[in-house]
Amino acid sequence: MRARLEQAEETIRAIHAGEVDAVVVEGPRGPQVYTLQSADHPYRVLVERMHEGTVTLDKDGLILYSNPQFAALLGVAGDSVTGSSLQKYLDRADGKLFAELMEAAGIRGYSSGDVSLCSAEGAPIPVRLSLTTLDTDDLKCVSVLVTDLRELVRNEAIMKEEQLSRLILDQAGEGVVVIDPEGIILRRSESAKTLAGGSVTLDQFDRVFPLMVSGKRLSARDIIAAVRGDEPLRGLEASMAHAEGNTSALLVSASPLWSRPNELLGCVITLTDITDLKRAEVVLFRQAQELARSNSDLRQFAYSASHDLREPLRQLAVFSELIQKKFAAELGEEGGGLIQHAVDAAHRMEKLLQDLLAYIQAADAPQQASPNTDANDVVRKVLANFEARIAETGARIQCDTLPVLGVHEVHLVQLFQNLIGNALKYRSEAAPEIHVAAEPAQDVWKLSVRDNGIGIGADYQKQIFGLFQRLHGGGRYSGSGIGLAICQKIVQRYDCKIWVESELGHGAKFCFTLPGGQS
Repeated sequence: MRARLEQAEETIRAIHAGEVDAVVVEGPRGPQVYTLQSADHPYRVLVERMHEGTVTLDKDGLILYSNPQFAALLGVAGDSVTGSSLQKYLDRADGKLFAELMEAAGIRGYSSGDVSLCSAEGAPIPVRLSLTTLDTDDLKCVSVLVTDLRELVRNEAIMKEEQLSRLILDQAGEGVVVIDPEGIILRRSESAKTLAGGSVTLDQFDRVFPLMVSGKRLSARDIIAAVRGDEPLRGLEASMAHAEGNTSALLVSASPLWSRPNELLGCVITLTDITDLKRAEVVLFRQAQELARSNSDLRQFAYSASHDLREPLRQLAVFSELIQKKFAAELGEEGGGLIQHAVDAAHRMEKLLQDLLAYIQAADAPQQASPNTDANDVVRKVLANFEARIAETGARIQCDTLPVLGVHEVHLVQLFQNLIGNALKYRSEAAPEIHVAAEPAQDVWKLSVRDNGIGIGADYQKQIFGLFQRLHGGGRYSGSGIGLAICQKIVQRYDCKIWVESELGHGAKFCFTLPGGQS
């Protein structure tokens, strides 16, 4: 019995070594031997050495045989595969699909499908299973050819990336050109082709795109040298002459393409056509010059009108008053009243000219850095100017501690003069109560002047900042309607804003922002 056991073990060893044409399968009942015909030996050698993996299954999916490539694909030992179920190596989600493939193979004799196997490390391996039923004299089984799809998947991904790159280049709005270190164009976008006026691939960059910067030629060699440096080429303005005689203005940018730290494959050059933009800039510059000249003429006219017209108006008022005094008896009550109307009109016209001059001066605020102005000092000066009116109206004025602002003092005086003056003018039956406050708001200061006056309806809260906009006639409330327009013009010169928060009959709160002073 010992001799027979040793003989059996030697036979199994020879089978495993391929010295005997048979297959040993470790099943539930121990090793089972399946012999091969001598004519099948070449096919066994083929299966053992073929590139794809292959396994032989019984009807329940048990692996009766596996070639070395299948085990190598999974990253497991070859002798650990035989005798186990193929389901063990399938991704859990593909179990149902494999069962359907087995069923289809049993019906049609063959089937195929793509599934994922799990490697020894747990990584998914995409494969294609091709199942064929085998019906021999002593065994009915299924042969499965296992084709590794990882390389195919990688190639498909590369092809998709290639297609995506081409699609991006084709649809790029700017001219994009890829050149090698010798200046040969490897790829280009459709916009680059249009800019060059024809096909440019595999042509010399310098011939296709004759770029000039400040009267000097910008060659591919210059661009390659620039991108080899620490900083890529960015937004260099260049011109390009076309065969038709016209010239394009371009912004040139370039970035290197490195395969390794010291190996330059080439560079990507972006050519942004700014010809229309440059033309628009020229037109805009000319319009700005014309506008500046027009504004200068208007300012000169306003100054002239302010100075030249105020004197005749002053004389008209003076002579009207003299006529009123000297000929009061001859004029009578009616004539005296008419003369008084003329005097009042002359004074109103003079005040209007003064306000117009103040509005123009507010529009001409200096653009350079403004000096620091203490808002507390400005409010004290303004309140001193209104001392008589404050006493007359019985106004109570509260002023919080105000900041130092980066504005000209004359402008801050005009702001508070108009806002506090309006609070005193447009009062209700109660004595005026005015509160001046300030609070930081991001990178500016928000100041406010709140009163308990007649208020402003929601429909008019934007209109009141327009020129000559008045909500009341000249009977009870005097004025030209320019004060708030001056305030708006001043804050706009400092890139700030002014607005009002109010309800009709419940007072108003005028808020405006101004930059803080420099320390």
